Amino acid sequence: MRTLLMALLTLAALAAPPPGPEAFAMARPGYAFTFPRDHGSHPAFRTEWWYFTGHLWTADGTRRFGYQLTFFRQASPPSPWKGLPAWRSDQLHLAHAALTDEAGRRILVDERLDRAGLLAGASETGLEVFQQDWTVAQDASGILQLHMTVRGATLDLTLKATTPPVIFGEDGVSRKGADPSAASHYITFPRLQAQGSLRLPEGDTLAVQGLGWMDHEFSSNQLSPDQVGWDWAGIQLRDGRSFMVYRLRRGDGSQDPFSTLAEVDARGRIRRSTGTFTLAAGGSWRSPASGATYPLPLRLEAWGESFSLVPILLDQELRTGRSTGITYWEGACRVLDGAGREVGEAYVELTGYAHSLKGRF
Repeated sequence: MRTLLMALLTLAALAAPPPGPEAFAMARPGYAFTFPRDHGSHPAFRTEWWYFTGHLWTADGTRRFGYQLTFFRQASPPSPWKGLPAWRSDQLHLAHAALTDEAGRRILVDERLDRAGLLAGASETGLEVFQQDWTVAQDASGILQLHMTVRGATLDLTLKATTPPVIFGEDGVSRKGADPSAASHYITFPRLQAQGSLRLPEGDTLAVQGLGWMDHEFSSNQLSPDQVGWDWAGIQLRDGRSFMVYRLRRGDGSQDPFSTLAEVDARGRIRRSTGTFTLAAGGSWRSPASGATYPLPLRLEAWGESFSLVPILLDQELRTGRSTGITYWEGACRVLDGAGREVGEAYVELTGYAHSLKGRF
């Protein structure tokens, strides 16, 4: 799912009210994916994001970190007014970065907002996206290089996919609601072998390694008017399986029937479910900063298995007051099986708890 709302609210703040999705290309069944081109930007669609998360450890295993780097592209139709300066691009770019330090009991967060041009952009021919000095690029062999800085920390990673890209949904389309236009094209690398270096704000430089996740979605309309938020998780089990799950929440608290769970095996093969899983609260945590109460840990039950997604640090709430005013929870979690054994890692996103997203986009 990703925090699409960030880009949409930014557009509302900087320009006239955005046009309806009919002004842009729509996610339609039968889309023919071509790589590496479809890892790049799709300006005919209104909204797009590239989302990178993962868990990292030092070589001796004594320190653990989580990271998030998300790039958003948001389009508006060309202005009918003539004579506007050339820098008035119709493409807005927004990026979020976060680093969770388990031992340090802290999360470092930063955010950026720019129009397309010298400070931000994305290639249309392959995966190469940047926002100021935050960058991700894929070379001809498929290896990704990630660089981000956040509050005095610097992270450099080399990421290598263990499977071909996975396409979520049916016939190339990931549905998010009853309206056929509420859909996206959704590409994922569910397991990225990560290796690199992390320089902490205090000056220490650590060699790190671990496992990452990449989501890439593009669409022109995502959610239905009665949906107020979502719970999303990318789960990586140590037996080689991965899960992507999102629960779309209605205003009355019920789960929208277009909520989805997908299991990806070690070879990239997908098993999908829309009605035979539950993603529910296994507890609760109230943010002292926002007052929002989040369903943490989360509990997933599906296909006769159950897992608890337990945060490595409870306070991984992001409050993006400098750009959008949206507050949400996004963080690194342990995955425990029904017997309480640690069997994997996850990243979790929870939106619509500090305030409803209804009517926002």
